Amino acid sequence: MVSSFPLKNRLILFILMVLTTILVGSLGYTIIKIFVEHESVTLTNAIYFSVVTISTLGYYPPGVSLHSEVGKWFTIGYLIFGLGVIFGGIQALLGPWIELKVKSAVQEKKIPVPRDAHVLIAGYNDIAEVIIDELELLDIPYVIVAENAPKDKPSVFGRPTEMENLISANIKRAKAMVALGDNETNAVSIITARKLNKGLNIIALAENEGAKRIFQKCGANVVVARDELISSMVNHWIKEDFVNVFVGDIFKGMILEEQKVGKYAGKSIKELNMREKKGLVIGIYRDGELLVNPSPNTILNENDVLLIFKGGA
Repeated sequence: MVSSFPLKNRLILFILMVLTTILVGSLGYTIIKIFVEHESVTLTNAIYFSVVTISTLGYYPPGVSLHSEVGKWFTIGYLIFGLGVIFGGIQALLGPWIELKVKSAVQEKKIPVPRDAHVLIAGYNDIAEVIIDELELLDIPYVIVAENAPKDKPSVFGRPTEMENLISANIKRAKAMVALGDNETNAVSIITARKLNKGLNIIALAENEGAKRIFQKCGANVVVARDELISSMVNHWIKEDFVNVFVGDIFKGMILEEQKVGKYAGKSIKELNMREKKGLVIGIYRDGELLVNPSPNTILNENDVLLIFKGGA
């Protein structure tokens, strides 16, 4: 295809096409003038006729235009042919360049992958979105390794089971990996990740109880079954045993703390400036229920217990 040629070659081809078109027009003009209209012809008039016709200027000095029936039909045909050559040649010459410029202008710039102390998310699904929201709130760097990873997040597009994709995600300098794929994908991802980073903290999401032991043998530090993820997190957070594993091991330096509201009742989380003073409020225990990710404008009650995520000493 013409568009696959280098720009220099396309430019040379376009010039040759234009010169050939002018030559054809000049030759046809000369033949008609001499043998049909029986008039004398100069090289200048022949070239002038060709250039004026294909450029659609539409002005011929006296004695230059073709006035016979054959000449008029030749002019019409040559005009259509010449326009096709000119506009087709311009498209072939500049089309790929314009397309490249437009594509580069509208294409989103790829967000760089964190260099170290980040969390690698192996797989992308609804749970990954929740984890990403929390990591962004806590200002913890992360990278997603998945074939369907979003373009507006730091990502490596490809399967997390492939070593080159994990290396591209700087796994050797990562703090942790969260495996969120199916059982087969997670098992291979864990083994591959463990080979690349012996000290990596790995948490895996199992589709069922049977996969837990397999993931642990593969090298996972923590395994949580998908169907018990939410209830397990809530129950263990209350008992503060799951927190020590998930936060202490996976996100070193982060701890979870409970605090009664007491005298601060009647004020909102925002008014108390909790994030700056204590840490991020990720939940509120209220009347036996856990309110997850409360709004900063939530008004606190006297018996509420805040669940605060904050940096350790």
